[in-house]
Amino acid sequence: MAEPVRNLKTPVKSDTPSFDAESSENFNNEIVTLRSEIASLREQLAQKTGAAYDKVAERASSAANYVQHEASSVAGTIREHPAATTTLFALIGAIGFAIGYVVATASAESKQAWYRRYLSDRF
Repeated sequence: MAEPVRNLKTPVKSDTPSFDAESSENFNNEIVTLRSEIASLREQLAQKTGAAYDKVAERASSAANYVQHEASSVAGTIREHPAATTTLFALIGAIGFAIGYVVATASAESKQAWYRRYLSDRF
């Protein structure tokens, strides 16, 4: 038949353990396990990051030494042959100027051609 109405103000006590108590223990165990896994992952990441940093530092040091050696050899060549260096830089500047002039002239002609086409369509 019908079950008796319980008073909502007083909690129902039972002899069997509740479902909530078991699940909270499982969750606590899972949280502890996850925290230990996160700690081990952090340790592995720290080790790999340290190894990568060491490799990058070694390569950067090697590159810096190479650049320093090449710069000193170029500086020595410039000191030995100042006239040739001046001629080389003047030639590079002239070539750069010529390329810039050709590009600017070509773009100016294409702009005028577009403008002329636009006007011829209008009139």
